[in-house]
Amino acid sequence: MRTRPDDGSLDPPRDLRRNVEINVGKACNNRCVFCLDGLPSPDNRRYMPLDEMVAELTRWRRLGHRSVGFLGGEPTIYPHIVESIATARDLGYTRIAIASNVTRLVRPRFTDRLLTAGLTRVTVSMHGHTAALEDRLTRVPGVFDKKCTAIRYLLLRQRRDGLLRDGVSVNIVLNGWNYRALPKMLRFFFEELGLVDVRTNFVRPEGYAEGSHELTPRYRDVVPLLMRAVILNERHFHRTFTFGGVPVCVLPEAFRRNPSLMRRYVGEYRDLDTDCSIRAEGHDDGISRVEGGRARFNWQDRKRLDLKGGLSACRSCSASDRCEGVWRNYVELYGDEEISAL
Repeated sequence: MRTRPDDGSLDPPRDLRRNVEINVGKACNNRCVFCLDGLPSPDNRRYMPLDEMVAELTRWRRLGHRSVGFLGGEPTIYPHIVESIATARDLGYTRIAIASNVTRLVRPRFTDRLLTAGLTRVTVSMHGHTAALEDRLTRVPGVFDKKCTAIRYLLLRQRRDGLLRDGVSVNIVLNGWNYRALPKMLRFFFEELGLVDVRTNFVRPEGYAEGSHELTPRYRDVVPLLMRAVILNERHFHRTFTFGGVPVCVLPEAFRRNPSLMRRYVGEYRDLDTDCSIRAEGHDDGISRVEGGRARFNWQDRKRLDLKGGLSACRSCSASDRCEGVWRNYVELYGDEEISAL
């Protein structure tokens, strides 16, 4: 793999702020074909009461967390999202983020309320570079144009007014319907929309995608497209592009042996250490701490100990200190023939 010189000058600094992500409820205004939640129960769709949100924000701030993210479902349809962001700001959180499909952010007045309340980062869930692909994946006609409009407004406020100091990024769920278009997606997001940060995460075969060979491609088919995207970024875009959910052992040896490339592109090297708080239903997994109707756990531990792992090759691998392993449901689909200890 021929890339820029490995002088380390482009290695990103690691954000050391402790992060907590709070699920506000799993109601959503999109119906993505790969959705993890599938059809959430009525209780899980119920929104978190504001007093519980304030208590949760206070709890984590006292524990030393300075970063908070609001998750759904779709957090922008949470009735108390503005008040929650303002509370986080007043408690002293320095990074306040939402992970959103941003379809409600086509309304500038609503977006401005979030920004005034203290929002510092927006991660946009967007999975295609054309209306046909995005609308097919989300199963909501017209959503592509809404997302483009919202992103352009967010970038305008960021550049013109110095807001959103922690950035605007797009998060792509890489799946069987879109992975072949990844290089085109990068070109669209970087050159046409003007973003500087794109993350792609390999689909987690749960919810609607569970057991689906159509939606869950094989690593061996996806990795060449990932590497093509890396080369495009190294040669042309020079932006922040990272990928997650792909075990280290399936990456090309030349890539694995380049520490600078690994730090720049493998998302797990750069992710914030993240705790999670969600409704307790269905989380009796031995990893979560359940109290007061909330399940609390560290996301990195949850992946390693519950959602991934279990393969003998992973347990004996020299990369286990930096690789989280393989989604268990992926192994159920394809076995472990692609996985080998390093």
